[in-house]
Amino acid sequence: MIYLNQAGTTWPKPASVNEAIDRFNKLSPGQWMDVFENGIQTIASFFGISNPDRFLFTQSCTQALATAFSDFPWEQWDRLIISNMEHHALSRWYYKLQKERGVEGVIIPRTNDGPFDLNVFEDELKKGARMVAVSMASNVTGEILPFEEITKLSKKYGSVCLLDGAQTAGVIPINISELDPDIFVFAGHKGPMGPQGIGGLYISNRISMDCPSATCEIIPGEKPSIFPTYCDTGSAPMMNIAGLTAGIKWLEQSGWDKLEAHRARLTEMMRGGMKEMDGIEIVGSKMHGRYTGAVSIQSHDIPLQQVKEKLKKSNITGSLGFQCAPLAHEALGTSEMGTLRFSVGPLNTEEEVEVLLHGIRRIIR
Repeated sequence: MIYLNQAGTTWPKPASVNEAIDRFNKLSPGQWMDVFENGIQTIASFFGISNPDRFLFTQSCTQALATAFSDFPWEQWDRLIISNMEHHALSRWYYKLQKERGVEGVIIPRTNDGPFDLNVFEDELKKGARMVAVSMASNVTGEILPFEEITKLSKKYGSVCLLDGAQTAGVIPINISELDPDIFVFAGHKGPMGPQGIGGLYISNRISMDCPSATCEIIPGEKPSIFPTYCDTGSAPMMNIAGLTAGIKWLEQSGWDKLEAHRARLTEMMRGGMKEMDGIEIVGSKMHGRYTGAVSIQSHDIPLQQVKEKLKKSNITGSLGFQCAPLAHEALGTSEMGTLRFSVGPLNTEEEVEVLLHGIRRIIR
């Protein structure tokens, strides 16, 4: 199979990930804490988190977002700013908080040459905003948002900044100590090469949460922390932590420069080849220059379902539909039919991309 849905979940996983999961299942409970602590240390080092006591493993990026949004101490008339390129896991909270807690919402539009209008954003920040919550990259178009500028402007105007790294963690270097967002979430089964059922939530010590004040081990006489714990989110997914740890170490051993160059080469091959095809249109800005490994297409000449089915006969797999991002499709003008998305990862090859391009050319002819 030529698997080109790496933005959905990476596959295949490195052999070391499968081996780590298998090893964990043979450990006695007395050894589990070593796996957990090794996982925390690996995450802190990989993402540049200087205060790992403010990090919590979750069972997905969606759960991390849910914990962050639900436990944040919202007040009526607070303003929440998001982009119009958000995945449903984030945008659902935009609507939920307006309906249930009286929060006001603002959506920042795209520009002609990129996925996020920084001028409109700064104008909205000047009016005041309790929180800015944005995906660092679109899971539909692969466009990387200007998250560095978004973080700086949020801090300048006193807004809490939440960055959703579902599409960027393990894909581009992220240093939390340097970037300094207030909240950071990520998915472990995508770029970090971990198994399904693992994610993470980081909350800086500047932020106080409004949660049940539970800790797993309360010492008599001490006031329990209101920072979310595993008493609030459920048991730590230990087996998946072992797999995620192995996935991240595999990335580090492979070398960031090598991995980034490989991804950029494959992505440029896809974009360049599809750009030249009659009847195929790449979705998103034609001038934007920062991408993950994802490319979405649409066609007014041939149904995308037909393209997908014919590619499937050649064992080529992509993602057809709305990629759980209805808000983004509204902004892109693809709400009626969605897109056909192809996305590459570290283990894809130039030969596989060439087979994909040849297959699409054959179909549209």
